[in-house]
Order: sequence, then C-alpha cells, then structure tokens
Amino acid sequence: MIPCIWYVSKIAHPWERAMIGNMATALRARNVSVSLFVDGGTTDFCVDGILSWRALTGLERMRLVFSGGSLWHLWGTPPLWWGLVRVRSRTVHTSWAPSPAWRGHPSRLFTEQAGDGESIIKPTFESRLPQAEEPATERSEAAYLNWRDAPPNLRKAVTDLGCRIVDLRSERFNTASAKSGFFLSGGSPSDALLAAALTIQGLAVVGRDSSYLHSLLGGEGSFIVEEDEEGAWRQAMERALSDQGRARATSARHFIKTHYSAAESADTLEALYESVLEGNA
Repeated sequence: MIPCIWYVSKIAHPWERAMIGNMATALRARNVSVSLFVDGGTTDFCVDGILSWRALTGLERMRLVFSGGSLWHLWGTPPLWWGLVRVRSRTVHTSWAPSPAWRGHPSRLFTEQAGDGESIIKPTFESRLPQAEEPATERSEAAYLNWRDAPPNLRKAVTDLGCRIVDLRSERFNTASAKSGFFLSGGSPSDALLAAALTIQGLAVVGRDSSYLHSLLGGEGSFIVEEDEEGAWRQAMERALSDQGRARATSARHFIKTHYSAAESADTLEALYESVLEGNA
C-alpha cells in the first residue's frame, strides 16, 4: 500500500484524539506507513512520530501538499488549503459531525450515521487498566458527566448520591485518570466514544437510550434510563456502583475488545484505502 498521510483538524476532545492515535498505531502495526499531522498540540494522541502542522516551515508544507504519491486521510474540518491536496492525491474524509461537507471519500465510525452510503471504519480503544485492580472505596468512586448539559433531574439525583462529581467540561480530562465510578453519557457520538474509553478503564456507563452506545458497548453494556426522572437516574446510578455495575462494565469491555480490537480497526482502514486507490469506493 502507498504511504498514508493523516491530517487531524479541529478535533475537539482529548478522548477523540486518543482514539485517532490508537487507530494510527493499529495501522502501523500492519507495516503501513502513516504520517500523522495535527493542526494543534500533539499530547493527547499517545502515538510516536506525530507532528504539528503549524511547526513546519512553509516549504515543508508545500512539499507535502504537492508531492503526490500518498493517500491523504482528513479527520474533522478541512483546512483552507485542502483543495490543493486533492489536485494530486486521492483522499478520505472521516467525520462524526451530523452533516459534514465531504472533502474526500466519506467515512463514518457509526453505521447509524451512514445513511447515504458512507464507508464504515471501526475505532479502537487502548486499555490502561492496572494489572491488579484495587477494591473501590466510597471516597474513590466518582460520577463523570458534562454538568452543563445534564438535565435538572440528573443533577439533583447525582448530587444527592453523595459521591465525587467530575465535570468533564470544566477541567482538562484524561480518561487514564478515571479509576472507579460511572460515566453519565449523553446521546452524541462523542459521548459514546468517551463511554467506550472509560469502559476500558473499568467504569460503568449510565445514560438514556442511544444507538451509539449500543453500537460500542453492546446491548447489555450500559444502564439505560428510560425516563428523565430523578428516581430513575438515582436507581441506575446506585446499580452502577454495585456489583451489577462491575459485571456490566466487564461485559461491555469484552464486547469492545471483541468487536473493536486493533486488528478489526486496521482491517476496516486497509479495506477502505484499497477500495479508494483501486477506484471502487
């Protein structure tokens, strides 16, 4: 396969950037040449050999853009100069935004978003679980959520529960820092990706019914709250902190490792690239 150049643009959250880094690592393990450039900082990707596009000289950028001979993969929002890349190179574009303006062969992470025939590639998630897990204590258990977007009934229920609350949007959050407790997931694709990353860490997931959660965690991988009622939220969170929560997290973790392994991710990327290069996509 010809070399691949990945350009990551305007990806908002650290867990999304970490997922992209994991996918690049999976593809490199197949001896595929992947050069990874980002429009900002490089810390969250957790992958070797990543470069900031802004650190390159103008000449270095021009050489890359006009060189040809590589397949370019755009993640996120296209930069202003992206049209120049498409003059000489075939391109793939991946987005989980609702209605992106495609600037390359369109690809999605979720089949629910592929109603117009977009190709599907599978994400993969890195496990950072310790070799021997320590028993969770009441002090260490935490509720992870986006407080600003949480409905009032959920806020009241989680406050009354008495465990530590971690607001994911008020502080810089690294999934590796999550040790025990549960994640209160919203219904967006980004929330589902975070739910999968935290499940790998050993956390249980609580949320309203979401096809994205079902896709990544399986049908029995989370605690679904049917109604936005304080009592329903409280009951689901109490179950998440019990032995049921640990069992549910184990089930979801097994589902992720079976259906979203590094090998599965690399298989879908290779199949997509071969199709694009052969003109069959």
